[in-house]
Amino acid sequence: MGRVTAARRAGRATPSIAINLQYTVQMRVTSTLIALLLAVMGASAQSPAPAPWVSLFNGRDYTGWKLVGPTNLAPAQIEDGAMLLRQRTNTAEHTFVTSTEKYGDFILELDLKDDPGFNSGILLRCVEATADAKVRLNGYQVKIDNTARAWTGGVFDDFGDSWRWLHDLADNGAGRAAFQLGKWAHFRIECIGDTIKVWVNGVPTSHLVDEKYRDGNIAFKIHSLGDKPNDTQNVIRLKNIRIITAQPKRFAQAMELPPRSAPATPGTFDKAKPASIALR
Repeated sequence: MGRVTAARRAGRATPSIAINLQYTVQMRVTSTLIALLLAVMGASAQSPAPAPWVSLFNGRDYTGWKLVGPTNLAPAQIEDGAMLLRQRTNTAEHTFVTSTEKYGDFILELDLKDDPGFNSGILLRCVEATADAKVRLNGYQVKIDNTARAWTGGVFDDFGDSWRWLHDLADNGAGRAAFQLGKWAHFRIECIGDTIKVWVNGVPTSHLVDEKYRDGNIAFKIHSLGDKPNDTQNVIRLKNIRIITAQPKRFAQAMELPPRSAPATPGTFDKAKPASIALR
């Protein structure tokens, strides 16, 4: 009787062990899958969200842009997917290629190539000037400097028939060397709150703190020109123009330059001007 019972017990024990082994294997597989899933979810959570860039220029036409300026507007063409801007002779005031939309806080990136004889700049948060002004737009201007001074990436306040430098490159040798006329350059401009940061080819050129303009258009300047037909051969080209307006602070970059407040008195930062070079 004891032998039968033991045999029966032994017979019942065999499927139980198999079930336990199967359960153990299943639990280990499930635990492994859960661990892998959590690892993937963790990696996804740690990966930064892609920056919400929006293109401002389609490379085919001037949709989203308009010309602002004198009755004899300077020409704005398109060539090889880039804006191609050229000066017109005997223009009493500047022409601007202006965004139809206005922007407050944003991050702007673009590529440009400027001929040595072309005087230009990137206007930020620009607004309509008064009726008696000599230009149609006022605003912050990131200078594209075609002089030996080489202050490209500096910022001045362009307001009608006068201007003042808010952030120059007099003490920024690396910034002055970052841009070369006649070669493509990449610009990154952050306008967030009262702070404007500018990089040219990844080199910091300006870190300005100022309150004057907080909302307005983006524009590219075609400087007025006298009776100098040879200068109409010079052009500036702009392409890959894109912007972040959705929570731009999330995608702002650290700036190596210390913040600099705008001078209270016009001309404070004109300290490095050679007498033979116009500051505008």
